[in-house]
Amino acid sequence: MRYYPIYLDLQARPVLVVGGGMIAEGKAEQLLAAGALVTVVSPTLTERLRELHKQGGFRYEAREYEISDLDNVALVISATDNQPVNEAVAHEAKARNMLYNIVDQVPLCNFITPALVTRGELQITISTGGGSPSVAQLVKRQISELIGEEYDELLKLATWLRNELKARGVSYNARRDLMNEFLSAELIEIIRQGNRAEAERRAYQVLATL
Repeated sequence: MRYYPIYLDLQARPVLVVGGGMIAEGKAEQLLAAGALVTVVSPTLTERLRELHKQGGFRYEAREYEISDLDNVALVISATDNQPVNEAVAHEAKARNMLYNIVDQVPLCNFITPALVTRGELQITISTGGGSPSVAQLVKRQISELIGEEYDELLKLATWLRNELKARGVSYNARRDLMNEFLSAELIEIIRQGNRAEAERRAYQVLATL
């Protein structure tokens, strides 16, 4: 089975996380970073989740999962070691035509989450179609070694330049060609060396050709 990759806009949308362990912690943090309104249901929480809750990061229900927890929820992730709970979440979420993910149990999901490398607004996702999370993590480590924080700086500069080109009425095809010419391995190295001024000079040089 080949999954269709998609990025969801969860800004200000209610999302449920069932479980309070390490895996649930990671899922909750990613959802919060996406701007979701997170509710965590679990008898216990990790220390990190307790800290986030004290900071007002999410709503917490200190108890076992109940079917009513799915009311008015856009998406649910179940990350518990309680199989009857996982199956109950999947069954009810499916009946409600919701998006649901039971961690590391592909047959009980209608979507899966990839391994993620983040550099600012740049996100690189790795998926094995649920076949081997270990392989996904291996590839993630390798990509993390290749793609450093300089790519976040590159993205910011490229975003600014693209917006400037659009504002000046440059056509899509011409804009694409100019951006492709601007972006290069040499530019990455310039930014990696911390020479932001030179990178910006090259961006202005592109505008000067118009």
